[in-house]
Amino acid sequence: MNNMTILNEFNFEEFENLCSLFNKSAYIQEQIIYFANKSFFEKMKYSIQKDRRGEVVFGVFRPNGKVIAVTCEEYPDNVFRIPTGGIGYQEDIAEALHREVMEELGLTAQIRSFIGVVKFRFVYCDEEINFYSYIFALDEAGGKIMENATDNEISAYVEADESDLEKIALKLKNIEGPWHDWGVFRYYTTKSILDYWKCRQK
Repeated sequence: MNNMTILNEFNFEEFENLCSLFNKSAYIQEQIIYFANKSFFEKMKYSIQKDRRGEVVFGVFRPNGKVIAVTCEEYPDNVFRIPTGGIGYQEDIAEALHREVMEELGLTAQIRSFIGVVKFRFVYCDEEINFYSYIFALDEAGGKIMENATDNEISAYVEADESDLEKIALKLKNIEGPWHDWGVFRYYTTKSILDYWKCRQK
């Protein structure tokens, strides 16, 4: 028998509450990622065991209609993604969202829509872990981008239109080498904002 380790149960009542507040049509998607990189899998497992049950994914739309994508110094060259931030085990998701937008971007924002949640199952050999990405579309409300940020993790940002974001997502999906698993993971979170954008155009 495989020695499967499953951590971190999904809180459906919490999901329903977000739907009632921000979008009754929000979705639940399930996505399995088979990891080849043990170190990245172990890093994710450690963060879940320690204090991170999931994350907020925030597509922040600027007054010019473009969305913010970010990069960090350690990422492969010219790789950007939709920003995210962790949710602690005892933390309210909406509160985590506003906290992370300020910490990461230095901005305040209004929730336009709760898009949905991606229930990830990360698998490496005979282990698996559960991780949940709560997807939000936001409208920038105030602050000075990067200047007011309290977390120095982000090194640069770009403003992306729909076409730009599609290229950003595809680049994530096609990263090779040790960053491949991370790139696939971030492809799905970034693509969730792209899909939202495309649906709004219909």
